[in-house]
Amino acid sequence: MNYRAVASVAAAAAIAFAQPVIYIAQEANKAVAILAASRKAIGDKKLDSLKTFSVQAGLQRNVSNMQFNAEVELVLDLPDKYLRQETPLGSGMVMSGGGLSGFSGDRTLQKLSAGSMPGGGMMIRMGGMGAPAASGEKPTPEQMEQMTKSLVRSSQGEASRFMLGWFAMAHPASNAEYTYAGEAESPDGKAYVIDVKNEANFTARLFIDQQTSLPLMVTYKAPQPRVLGAGPGVQVAAGGGGHVVRQNAGPEPTEEERKKMREAAEKQIQELQKQPPVLADYVIYFEDWRDAEGVKFPFKMRRATDGTTTEEWTVNKIKVNPKVDPRRFAGES
Repeated sequence: MNYRAVASVAAAAAIAFAQPVIYIAQEANKAVAILAASRKAIGDKKLDSLKTFSVQAGLQRNVSNMQFNAEVELVLDLPDKYLRQETPLGSGMVMSGGGLSGFSGDRTLQKLSAGSMPGGGMMIRMGGMGAPAASGEKPTPEQMEQMTKSLVRSSQGEASRFMLGWFAMAHPASNAEYTYAGEAESPDGKAYVIDVKNEANFTARLFIDQQTSLPLMVTYKAPQPRVLGAGPGVQVAAGGGGHVVRQNAGPEPTEEERKKMREAAEKQIQELQKQPPVLADYVIYFEDWRDAEGVKFPFKMRRATDGTTTEEWTVNKIKVNPKVDPRRFAGES
């Protein structure tokens, strides 16, 4: 099924959040059978022996009127590890959720401090809206523990959303439950709908093409990105994945100017965190399925927020069961 054909019936968010879904009585083991068929279509016994996995991709992200490109590597080391390494291309704009993120057991791989970047760009902080911005004050042990748990849950959710679209399963660390929800229809065909959740308030909805048994899209709710000004020449966008900071084109700022811009951005981020987040409907589409390394894999992915494309992924390489250096998961907590 072509996701664009599905999307032509209604806006992506409407499709994602139940309007085209026909709810029917749950059948025993229905979700188990559908997911098993999907995994068989994707890789059959190859997935049963999956221990490690890596993806290399180019990423284009759009936030408001800001745009930047990055190279991304995602690494799975099952059952309790996930790593994301994002490297911005060019200068002057940095996603604070970039760099190294992920989890190893109950430890986060993300750094919790602010910092500067070369080329005039700035990285305000790592992490989502759940972690307080760096303000120069040392967090208490209780705050550090809360931030760590929040970041681990966030990374587990991110890993699970990707894995649902790749392998029809959430990350094992999420301890997710699966429920058959019904069917979604379009002129191009039908899709099974599986609800996924866990006790840590992770929720997502997986759509699987009835004809090919391949995942079509994953839908979920998350905080909506918000853009605010941070002083002359700087913009900040805050959302579910962290903060984006961009220095507009112009002369290279002095160290004093960069310090003032960083302080201004931090102040606005702190004010933003006092406001309750506005939830938005997100959809991740999975397409251009190809045979590689003995499995089928979607070499194109697209994330949309309330029907507007915010990310486009072009996969360059995947590796099934590669050797992973354990030192890669020795990030700071």
